[in-house]
Amino acid sequence: MRKLLVMMMMAFSLSALAQEKIPVTESDYSNNTVEMADRMRADGKIYVLVGVIGIIFVGIAVYLVSTDRKISKIEKSISPNH
Repeated sequence: MRKLLVMMMMAFSLSALAQEKIPVTESDYSNNTVEMADRMRADGKIYVLVGVIGIIFVGIAVYLVSTDRKISKIEKSISPNH
């Protein structure tokens, strides 16, 4: 039963496509602008995006540092030389 379910899921995933294939034109190669970023900058939302990304990065860094300190404390408490 499990093998059948896995095979059905694999067959379904092969038929699922994220988007249609669009042909690449010559203008795509000469395009140097990013419309989404230009639009967000014009609306003033790019700064909100950069701020959110910065907050997430700082949060992950604080979490990693605090976890490292906790692990170091545990390692020191269980070491035989202590």
